[in-house]
Amino acid sequence: MDDKPVIELFIKVSPIGREDKGPCPISQQWFMVFYLLAEKKIVNLFVTTVNPDLPPEAYQALDVGKRLPVARVIKGRDLKGTDLENLVCDTNDEIEQLMDVWRCPALALPKESPEEAAAERCFADLYTGLNIFLKSGVDTKLRTSLFKINSYLAERPDVQYLIGQELSYADCQLMPKLHHARIAAKAYRNYDIPSPDLRFLQQYMERMYKTAAFVDSCPADRDIVQHYFDKLDPPSRQHLPVKPSLMRATCTLSLDDINPEIAGRK
Repeated sequence: MDDKPVIELFIKVSPIGREDKGPCPISQQWFMVFYLLAEKKIVNLFVTTVNPDLPPEAYQALDVGKRLPVARVIKGRDLKGTDLENLVCDTNDEIEQLMDVWRCPALALPKESPEEAAAERCFADLYTGLNIFLKSGVDTKLRTSLFKINSYLAERPDVQYLIGQELSYADCQLMPKLHHARIAAKAYRNYDIPSPDLRFLQQYMERMYKTAAFVDSCPADRDIVQHYFDKLDPPSRQHLPVKPSLMRATCTLSLDDINPEIAGRK
C-alpha cells in the first residue's frame, strides 16, 4: 500500500483558458517544488486550478478567502510521525514550513543552506526590475539583475542549475520569473531576454526548458501576456510600443522561437 503523504495544491486558473494553469509565478514555483517531491517519490501530488469567483467545493471548504496558492495535506505524517492530515497552508511561509517537513536535501531552504541563500540573492531584484521596465520602459534595474544572474552562473560552469546538478528551491523560484520576464518583455517592449551577451543565462534557461518540472507547470504565453496587461495602469498601456495579441495560446519553451540570433542561427 502506498503510504506516501498526499498533497493537493490549489493554484489560480487561467483567466482565458478557464481550465488551464494560471500565470501566477508563485503558483508555478510551488507547483515545481511539489512536482520535484513527487518525482522523488516523497509525496503524491494533485493539482487543482481555482477560479476564485467560482471556486470548487474542496477549495471553499478550506476557508482561506481567495488566497492562492494553497497546499493541503490530504493524508500523511512528518518524519517524527505527527499526523498532518487536513493541514492547510495558505501563506508562503506556511508552505515553506510544510516543504521543510520532508527534509529533501535538493530543496533545502536558505536557513539551512548558504548556497541556497546566495542563489536567492542573485535574483532578488529581478521581478521588481521587470515591473518597472514594463510600466516605464526603463530597463536599468532589470538589466542589472539579469547580468548579476549571468555572473553568478558564470562562476559555476560545472553545475547544471543554480546550485548543483539537481533542481533546487532557488531554481523553482527563479525560472518562473525569468520566463515571465522573457515573454512579457518581448510582448510589450520588444526586448529579448536573454540578450546575446548573457551566454550563461541563455544556457541555464535552455536547460530549464527541458526539465519536466518546469514544462508541466508552465502557463501559456497568452496568459502571461494578459497577466501583465492587467497590472499596467491605463497611461502605461497607452504608451506601450507594442500591442500584443492574445489570440495565440502558445507555451514557448525554446529560445529559438523568440530570437534566432541568441540561438546561434542566422
